[in-house]
Amino acid sequence: MTRRAQSQLTVESRENAPVEWDGAAMSRARWTKSFTGDLTATSYIEFVMGKLSEGGGPQVYVGVERVGGTLHGRKGSFVLVHQARTLEDESEMTITVLPGSGTGDLTGLTGTGHITPDHEFVLDYDLPA
Repeated sequence: MTRRAQSQLTVESRENAPVEWDGAAMSRARWTKSFTGDLTATSYIEFVMGKLSEGGGPQVYVGVERVGGTLHGRKGSFVLVHQARTLEDESEMTITVLPGSGTGDLTGLTGTGHITPDHEFVLDYDLPA
């Protein structure tokens, strides 16, 4: 049975560094985040962001995030894979639990998530009993 977890997310620290990339404004980042709510956790995300042309145009980011804490009372950790792109007025983001990444009480976790405009993280997930 799929469950939904809703948590407020706060970016606690940000480290961004430009990356040399011919034809694009690229940067590498590492952020630390905290979650409060159905998911009470801390995380570290490493990602690369790119703006592929001057004055607008396509933008992209990809990242890997390690989350550790408690999800609806079950302790453990898991990895989220992020992909996002913006083309003109169209944006798309996917956040997926990496299959096989769950540890502790979160072993077997699968699911997808999204971030709301109010910085709420919503995770729709399945977890073996």
